[in-house]
Amino acid sequence: MVPSSEGSSSIAATIGAMLWIHVRPHKLGRIYSADAGFVLFSDRETVRVPDVAFVRAERMPQGEARWHFPRLAPDLVVEVLSPSDRDRYVRAKVAMYHEAGVPLVWLVDPRAQTVTVLALGQEPVTLTEADTLDGGNVLPDLRIKVAEIFA
Repeated sequence: MVPSSEGSSSIAATIGAMLWIHVRPHKLGRIYSADAGFVLFSDRETVRVPDVAFVRAERMPQGEARWHFPRLAPDLVVEVLSPSDRDRYVRAKVAMYHEAGVPLVWLVDPRAQTVTVLALGQEPVTLTEADTLDGGNVLPDLRIKVAEIFA
């Protein structure tokens, strides 16, 4: 895993903090940062490390499982694109997340200052700084102004 640039890391931390501010008081689940690995499939040991992830409270690992890679697909995955990311690689990563059952993926493009929302079974939607990002079916009450992500 290649370390993130200052810009990508800062944006991921900002999104994680915005999610935490919404999730924590309502006890909706747990937010994970870019050092959390997830084993997405029961029949494969493939570990994915999203920049930010959210897992609903009822699905969070409990007991001894908290000290190992979670063996589940997060409910929300955030990937902050870096200049070195190749389109083919990003598409394959999103396809793997969706295959594993991740219902919501946000692709954040710092250079274009956009967020592409990839909800399982729906067409992608790209939001600009003039738009508001929502949590879809995963976090229905969440609203984030896209411009605040890049401020």
